[in-house]
Amino acid sequence: MATRKDIAQRAGVSISVVSRALNNSGYVDAEKKKKILQIAQELDYHPNPVAVSLMSQHTKQILYYCRELKNAFNIEMYEGMLEAAGKRDYKVLIYGNLDFSDIRNVMVDGLILPNEMVAELYLNDIGKNYHLPVVTATYGGSYSFPKSIPTVECDLWKGTRIALQYLWDKGHRKIAIATPYEKDNKDARLLSWYEFMKYELGDQIDKYYFGINRKCLPDDDRLLAFPEERGPKSVHVLVNFFEKGVLAADIFHERGSDATAVLGFNDEVALGFYKRLKQLGYEVPKDVSLMGIDGVYSRRYADLPITSLRLNPKAQGEKCVEVLLKIIDGKKPKYVTHLPMQILEGESVRDLRL
Repeated sequence: MATRKDIAQRAGVSISVVSRALNNSGYVDAEKKKKILQIAQELDYHPNPVAVSLMSQHTKQILYYCRELKNAFNIEMYEGMLEAAGKRDYKVLIYGNLDFSDIRNVMVDGLILPNEMVAELYLNDIGKNYHLPVVTATYGGSYSFPKSIPTVECDLWKGTRIALQYLWDKGHRKIAIATPYEKDNKDARLLSWYEFMKYELGDQIDKYYFGINRKCLPDDDRLLAFPEERGPKSVHVLVNFFEKGVLAADIFHERGSDATAVLGFNDEVALGFYKRLKQLGYEVPKDVSLMGIDGVYSRRYADLPITSLRLNPKAQGEKCVEVLLKIIDGKKPKYVTHLPMQILEGESVRDLRL
């Protein structure tokens, strides 16, 4: 492999002159520069990326913490990161091990975290003393960080209210929610649903909470099919949102629920719920309306387009990279960047006023 020393010897100049010519920095006589570039091409010279990183003090790589790339939301978010990073000739690596100490062994310029929970874990671990530029996506959850870091937020407290108001304006009053999580979970979607529906549903509100977990279904053996429901609770185990949506529909049917609409925790839960309802003989939206949260591309593959609250994960991924690169460049970004949300209408919500 050719080196800058080889080029310098062929061109009859010093290595520092070759470096200035190749980096297009500093003065080099025009004729010498032309000759150096020609020799570099003839020798098929390619700079060593490690050496370039050491000289520039930048690796041109950032790290995205993501444990589940089968999830459509994460895929779209990663696509946005790749697009934004590519504009600055950066690469986006993926890391999914909750042993954060390994991050110190990876050559990157900064780190993007996927949500408040992981950010809290990281900042209470090596993030306390490891001064790597960090940005996190957030969703309105009630987590506390030991130190401030920039966030790119889709406020799901507000977003869930937008979704519920949409259903309310269509005449729905008994609006249930299907979720993998317990009633005391800090997720903004669940807190927002309780706040919005408590006056309408009163002391019957828990009948409309279809939580697929051990706390909500302590004696249901069907939960044994989910690794996250076997043994002690752990953030290391991934949630099967789709299949939990399927089981939520079974519970909905078995209880004979009178809910006229169901809001899925995300699009995958909503799609699983829809699949099972159809198998059970329900017609959506004639018998019950259904709505998701995320607005990801996978909702388009259902035979009935699911109405959803669009969070635009691709735009969130792009913005996370933009904010992180500002920090890497020594600039001061906004500490909270809010992203808009909107309703994506499908064919799964019935207007009860008609």
